[in-house]
Amino acid sequence: MMGENVTYADLLFSKPALGHGATPQVQGAAMHEVDSAYENLHLGAVGEGPAGHGAQQRREPRWSAWPLPLALLAACLALLATTIALGVCYWQERQRLQQASHAHAAERDGLWQQADAQEQQLGQAQERLAQTQAELAWEREKGNRSQMELGETTADLEQAQKLAWDLQQQLNKTARALATARSCQVTGCCPETWVLHCGKCLFLSKEKKSWKDSKAWCEQESSKLLILRGREWDQTKMPSFLTTTNAVYWIGLQYKGTWGQWSWIDGTPHPKEQNIPGFGSYGVIEEGSIKRAGMWNMEYRWICEKPASCPW
Repeated sequence: MMGENVTYADLLFSKPALGHGATPQVQGAAMHEVDSAYENLHLGAVGEGPAGHGAQQRREPRWSAWPLPLALLAACLALLATTIALGVCYWQERQRLQQASHAHAAERDGLWQQADAQEQQLGQAQERLAQTQAELAWEREKGNRSQMELGETTADLEQAQKLAWDLQQQLNKTARALATARSCQVTGCCPETWVLHCGKCLFLSKEKKSWKDSKAWCEQESSKLLILRGREWDQTKMPSFLTTTNAVYWIGLQYKGTWGQWSWIDGTPHPKEQNIPGFGSYGVIEEGSIKRAGMWNMEYRWICEKPASCPW
């Protein structure tokens, strides 16, 4: 085999050397012939060799180059499938995102509408609140004016009541004065031995008894011991037969009770500021003044009183 194989270098260098005098056309023709001869020899050697182990060894370089293109083709197919899968995933994800975006936009529009509606409702509520506050302020002002008017009316009413009370007091005073004037001028209204004074019939005893016996005698005559209270019985208005005499008379005043209260026999208390001089537990009148006398068994004259029976 080594003897049959002729290389391109052997053929090239086995050619006679061209002289320096050859023309370029001659040199080019010579090179063309050499290349054609190499190609013929190479193809002939490959095609004419006997089949066998040597031929398989010559084909092995050609079959050993196939796995790389197949690997590249498989890689391209895998890359293409991956690209398609990624594209499908991208398209699905894009559709999902678009749907979510549409839903979000719809929800946002709904929320904006709700916010606008609530804002309108809030504005209306604020207007109603402002109106209610204004009405409340007006009612409060009216209430204050009414309260002021009520206070003024109450003050006027109190003043009117006071004036009416004063007028009633003056009327009562006038009526009492008129009754006193009438009673003091009328005669024949009291029993015999009784004296008329300011609408009352008075009896002045000449004998003497104890305070209790004097009280019992007056009760037998449908009268009571003299009670001296009120302005009409002050010392300046007492009858002269009481202020000018030195005699001592029992009156309807006694000292009783745990706390030592002076009171008249009709239950009316005697004013504490009016001090009663003397000693004793019963009241007497002497020279027009009220005094206190001795014990209950002491005997003095007495004065009884009862209403006059004159038809006024």
